[in-house]
Amino acid sequence: MEPAAADPRLLLTVIERAPDLVAISDYDSGRLRYLNPAGMHLMGLADEAAVGARRAPEFFTDVGVVQAPEMESALLEQGQWEGRSEFRHFVTGEPIPVTVSIFVVQHTEDHRPAVIACIAQDLRTAQEHEQRLHTAMEAAAYRAREQQALAELSRLAVDGDLHDVLAGAADAAAALMGVNCAAVARAGESGGVLRVLAYRGQPPALQAFAAGAASQPGYAAAVNETIICPDRYGEHRFSTDTMKTRGLRSGVCVPIGSAGSVWGVLTAHSVRPREYSDREVMFLLSVAAVLAAAVRRIEAEEGLRYQSVHDVLTGLPNRALAHRRIDVALEAARRSEFGVAVLLVDLDGFKILNDRLGHAVGDDALIRWAERLQSVVRPADTVARIGGDEFLIVCPEIGSVEDAIAVATRVTELQVGPGSGGRGLRFTASVGIALAGPDGTRESLIRRADAAMYQAKATGSGFAVAP
Repeated sequence: MEPAAADPRLLLTVIERAPDLVAISDYDSGRLRYLNPAGMHLMGLADEAAVGARRAPEFFTDVGVVQAPEMESALLEQGQWEGRSEFRHFVTGEPIPVTVSIFVVQHTEDHRPAVIACIAQDLRTAQEHEQRLHTAMEAAAYRAREQQALAELSRLAVDGDLHDVLAGAADAAAALMGVNCAAVARAGESGGVLRVLAYRGQPPALQAFAAGAASQPGYAAAVNETIICPDRYGEHRFSTDTMKTRGLRSGVCVPIGSAGSVWGVLTAHSVRPREYSDREVMFLLSVAAVLAAAVRRIEAEEGLRYQSVHDVLTGLPNRALAHRRIDVALEAARRSEFGVAVLLVDLDGFKILNDRLGHAVGDDALIRWAERLQSVVRPADTVARIGGDEFLIVCPEIGSVEDAIAVATRVTELQVGPGSGGRGLRFTASVGIALAGPDGTRESLIRRADAAMYQAKATGSGFAVAP
């Protein structure tokens, strides 16, 4: 059985359906013997009559004609020529860039070319295909970079601190968007300025944005909407003075936070006018969503940490935090000539008052006592509530026992005025004072202060100093 590939009818079917130009012509006269449908469409020839009226050399523009000697020499010596050339559309005259493969398919008796064939590919189609491929690859690469950036930012949002998360967001916005600068700014309270917490881009780094319509970020925070400015010229919604000062022409600002409140604003600005694509804006929105989640997580953790070391009723540090402050003070004392004092404060007769007037009145008294107690200590001192009516004052860098006694004296002179309902809540406090040098320990300080406090309570002296 004869192979199917050798069947001329099958070969003709393939050529008829080929997407590229296929032509057969006489070498000497250039007369076209055959031009497939793709070739007729490419050259603007309507039918076989139009094909028969043309010669092969007429296919070429002046650029292609210049190559004729090279083509002829290659056909005579090697039987083929390949390269780029240029055809002309017979109807519009439009030049058509092509890749051409010309080869001899039949020779004369003296071995000169008799019939040649030409296969040509329209480079315009190839260029469009390459451009589409490039665009698709570019989009895929951007998506990959975008997903990587969001994944890294999401990882930071889960276990990173706020500084790292904000810096990562500014980095991602600057790198992925190709802008000149990106920033994360914290919205001010009561419409105040927006403080810049993270910045990436051209120096100098900005410290703050004006609130409200005085800046683009301020306006985005005020209206809680994404604000796009393709060009500051013609912008009337907000002031562009800051953009002008920094040589910026365009920008996008995306609020960070929930629908009801704005924590801050993510910004991206460029020195040139720019239409920001939906893809770019969606990326910034995704970054802002990750930031919002990170902020909620970090604030919740900070709230839990605060609650774990503070008294629920008074808001003062609790026993655990007070012990930590004593340890820090003792460590500092080992590197200086100062000592550390601990004052244990106990309210006299508070239990009787609490039982007589009720816990609500007693709690109110403790809150007001805590406020007054903080007003008489030094700025570096720590006031903690360590029990029902017991308070501990940690005094770092104490110079002498007289300094500690001065604090204790102010405590014993405190007066708590009438509580809610005008009830008189007059009571005194007994204070035990203990001092320690570089070799002192927290346990010893607290034990000695406790003993001194009981001594002061027993003698009614107001305060006592532990030996």
